[in-house]
Amino acid sequence: MGTLLAATLPVAERDAQVRHVEAIFQTATACENIMSRHRPDAGVSRLNARAGDPVGIVSPELARILALARRLSVATDGAFDPTVTPVFDVWRRASARGRAPSARRLRAALDLVGCPGITIDGSRVSLRRAGMAVDLGGLGKGLALDRIAARLRRDRCGSAMLNFGESSLLAIGRPPKGRWTVVLRHPFGGFVGEFPLAGRACSTSATFGQTLGTRSRRVGHILDPRTGRAVPVRAQVTVLARSAAVAEAASTALLVLGRASVDGLSRRLSIDACWVDPGGRYVTPGFPLQPLG
Repeated sequence: MGTLLAATLPVAERDAQVRHVEAIFQTATACENIMSRHRPDAGVSRLNARAGDPVGIVSPELARILALARRLSVATDGAFDPTVTPVFDVWRRASARGRAPSARRLRAALDLVGCPGITIDGSRVSLRRAGMAVDLGGLGKGLALDRIAARLRRDRCGSAMLNFGESSLLAIGRPPKGRWTVVLRHPFGGFVGEFPLAGRACSTSATFGQTLGTRSRRVGHILDPRTGRAVPVRAQVTVLARSAAVAEAASTALLVLGRASVDGLSRRLSIDACWVDPGGRYVTPGFPLQPLG
C-alpha cells in the first residue's frame, strides 16, 4: 500500500511468534490485493477501470469495504469521501505544471465526486459515471489493521503493536511489562506528549508534509471533497478509536471540518481526538495525553 508495516510482539514461544508474523503479513497482502490502486489486478483498480459500466465487478470484500466507506462519508457530512480521486488527479496534473487547477476543470472533477455514485448490490459493486474513481488511501491502512487484529485475536495473540506507515497504529493487549506507549510529535517541533494505547487504534493526519505546488505557493495535500479546494488551516489531528478504519477516516475528516467540529464528530463516532495548530492544542476529555517522560 505504498508504505511500511511493522509489528512488535513480546518475546514468546518461537513457533507462536512465527505464526503470528505470518498471519500479519498474509492478511496485509490480502488487503492490498483488494484495495491497491497501483496494481491493475486489485479489486479497486478493476472497479475504476469499469467506471460507468452498471455491471461493475463482483467482490464481496470490496462491497463490504465500500459500504463502510459510504457510512463514514455520511457520518462526516462528506468530509471523508473515497470518490474524491478525480479532484486529486486534477490537482496533481496542474501541480506538475506549477499552477492550480482552473475553475472549469475543478467543477468537472467535482461532478464525478460523491458516494451516492457507488452502487452496491450484494457482492456486486459499480461506479455510475465514467471518469469516477475510488481511492481507499484515507481508509485502507486502518481497514488492514482491523483485519490483522481480528485474525491475531482468533489466533490467541495476547499482545502486539502494529504500526502502518507511522500514521496508523493499533495495540492488542499489553506487553509483559508496562504498556504500549505512543509519543506524539509536535508538528512545529518537539513533542506534544505521550499516551497509552491499550485495545484501541490511533491515526494521525496533518495538512502539511506532503504538498501540492504552484508557482506562487504550495498547498497541503488534504482536499475538501465538497469544494475541491485545499484545506487552508495548518493543523495536525490524532484520533483514538476502537476501529483503526474509523480512526483513519475521522482524522482526515476533522482536518476538513475544522477545530470547531472536534467535539461533535467525537460524540457521533465515539472517538477521542487531539488537535494541534499554531494557536495551541485541544484534547477531548477521553484522550489520555500525558507530559512526555
